[in-house]
Amino acid sequence: MDFDKYIQENMDSMILSIQQAVRINSVLSEPKDNMPFGEGVAKSLQHILNLASGMGFKVENFDNYAGHIDFGDGEETLGILGHVDVVPPGNGWSYDPFSAEIINGKIYGRGTLDDKGPLITCLYAMKILKDMQVKLNKKIRMIVGCNEESDWKCVDYYFNKLNMPEPNISFTPDGEFPLIFAEKGILRYEISMPISENLKISGGNAINSVPEHAEIYLNPRYSFSLIKAINDCGDNLGCSASFETSSKYVILTVKGKSAHAAHLNMGNNAISAMMNIISKLELEGELKYISDFYQSNIGNCIYGEKMNLSFSDDISGKFTFNVGKIYVQDNKLILSIDSRLPISLSLQECKEKIIDSLSGTKFSVKFISENEPLNISQDSFLVKTLMNVYQKQTGDNTPPMVDGCISYARACKNCVAFGSLLKEQINLMHEKDEYIEINKLPKILKIYLEAIYELAK
Repeated sequence: MDFDKYIQENMDSMILSIQQAVRINSVLSEPKDNMPFGEGVAKSLQHILNLASGMGFKVENFDNYAGHIDFGDGEETLGILGHVDVVPPGNGWSYDPFSAEIINGKIYGRGTLDDKGPLITCLYAMKILKDMQVKLNKKIRMIVGCNEESDWKCVDYYFNKLNMPEPNISFTPDGEFPLIFAEKGILRYEISMPISENLKISGGNAINSVPEHAEIYLNPRYSFSLIKAINDCGDNLGCSASFETSSKYVILTVKGKSAHAAHLNMGNNAISAMMNIISKLELEGELKYISDFYQSNIGNCIYGEKMNLSFSDDISGKFTFNVGKIYVQDNKLILSIDSRLPISLSLQECKEKIIDSLSGTKFSVKFISENEPLNISQDSFLVKTLMNVYQKQTGDNTPPMVDGCISYARACKNCVAFGSLLKEQINLMHEKDEYIEINKLPKILKIYLEAIYELAK
């Protein structure tokens, strides 16, 4: 199919639609009436549905948990799954993360890559196929979720409570090209210890991101020893550290580098760096116990080695261990942890290992959420078709991949993550200064056009 003319005709409006979507702050917030994930997320969902309705598609909003957009008819359905919620932007952006400014040919903003930009690109692919009156034999249904970055209550509501039918085949534009056919298992949990002292310690803003900021309030007597502790850590921190003093406290602040929890090696954990620094002080009481525990059981390790969690397999690689948040609440010190499991490791075996590793300590574990691994056959019609489309459009013969990310590919029985990050693009999902390059959009749109056509023709 010759889509080039229609791609160029729609490019300006697609760019504007991406900007408009990114300008809506859709970070999870306090629920309101008929807004289970907060006002911003509800507005973001309705924006996408209004955009699709204006294109002539049939849309439906399911109580602001999720929505869907339908195109065409057919006994079978091709699903496209995406989400409008975003992770908190964090600090240190060069531009307002919700302004969608265009600077040097790049649209900056939280959600440009994950997942508003890709979602809208797929919507425009549907629009072009509709405008061209292309004959398709499957119904196309875009399913839009609102809680992907947290605990997936959106798709649980949509598929389980409302009993909406699963598409026969699906893809989610929430990953990387060429295609992710397998995803690691996910286990999220809290390790906590009861405390009676007035500890002030915090860090991180999302369990599934490497924390870029951490701070702790210490007794002023540590002012001089902190200088030596920071110097002793030196470049091994991978983070910057500073402190300020007052009559009551010395406040240690550490700045690291954020990254997605699936790609820990791309970040520098500010919490671990902070704990490394204070371990060199002559601490007392509960803080000393916490520091000793952290250094003995976590340290700077990102693969769980110190907790006897060194698992790996040839297909999906190593187990990972991300301390995403640290905070004090209800007289407890809490570490929020995100782990990605090799596809050969069962969730139950991993849980047992974690419980065993904490035996004899003052820390206990509470498991928050879990996701079984995903593994779609590379010989399936879905994978083969999408890989052929990608290779035809790019000339790149990179094989399909395994990833530690969690995507909506797990929400349906026959679904994979397909794009939208091209090989030459920098992965800034969950990081500051997230952006999409405008000159990449025509290629990405054409890949999705061909993919939808080939899967549904």
